[in-house]
Amino acid sequence: MKLLGLTCGRKHSTNEILLKEALVAARDQGIDISMIRLLELDLKPCTGCIACVMGLANGGPGECVIRDDWHFLHDHLLECDGLIVAAPVFVLGAHGIIKLIADRFGPARDIAFRTMAKKIREERGLTKGKGVDERTFKDRVGGFISVGGAITKNWLSFGLPMMHLLTFPSAIKIVDQIEVMGAGQFMNVVLEPQHIERARRLGKHVAEAMQNPTQAATWMGEEAGICPVCHCNLLTVYSKNPVECPVCGIEGTLSMDGDTIKVAFSPEEIAMARGTFAASHEHNEEILNNLRIFEQRPDKDQIAERVAPYKAPAFESFVIPPPTKEK
Repeated sequence: MKLLGLTCGRKHSTNEILLKEALVAARDQGIDISMIRLLELDLKPCTGCIACVMGLANGGPGECVIRDDWHFLHDHLLECDGLIVAAPVFVLGAHGIIKLIADRFGPARDIAFRTMAKKIREERGLTKGKGVDERTFKDRVGGFISVGGAITKNWLSFGLPMMHLLTFPSAIKIVDQIEVMGAGQFMNVVLEPQHIERARRLGKHVAEAMQNPTQAATWMGEEAGICPVCHCNLLTVYSKNPVECPVCGIEGTLSMDGDTIKVAFSPEEIAMARGTFAASHEHNEEILNNLRIFEQRPDKDQIAERVAPYKAPAFESFVIPPPTKEK
């Protein structure tokens, strides 16, 4: 069983120390561990070219066409059986490279979409070239470590929720997550044994989940959170019920018990949370249906003509070009 750790904090500093403790605790449970420092990789942002999506839709492997270290990282992500991600919080949310990877890993790695792509290949009887990587369908579990310098919790509001963007498309089941505050000094976490021990418990929890059927994996975190799926505390509140978990996209009914907020989520809603095959399938059908509606528009052939003016000097004259690189 292979457990991969991803860190995007400073080398040998708080973020990485906590991740190493979690990984070593998992190794003590008999798990094969490895770690990648994301900031050492050349990773470019997604350009939205949808080559990966179209490749899958045509029965291919759906590989990204950007030439960088993504392919190295992607191979390790598919190879692992468990994943622990540790990310610092700079401006309310997880380090930006987490969102970059989520954009590259997410849509075309959506578990329902890849299942559909595999079916397309089979129905067309395609035998030449590569299809969907079978490692896509491997069950995985994981954990998150969010690290911030603030001692006020609302300065880390989006740390853990943003990390879920990386894992829900491929249905990685998160069994534990921790939020460490007050890490404002480099490496000061070594003076806080409670954080070291908590990271080790997270690693142990992930290791235990890896050694059992993923379907049987349950939440082992020490804070349940308001949402029973992602266990985060964010809510989208409208003028009246229902409220919604913005991470999982499920609706619940908010009520008050004294000054305690309670939100009840039905089993039907929980079954449709992001990260489930059912939710991914529904989302894919929504997108496909939107494409079908577009194909029926009588003016669709006018797009090129209407876009042309935006490429002309009138709209290009105020664009600032990038700086010239020295050779």
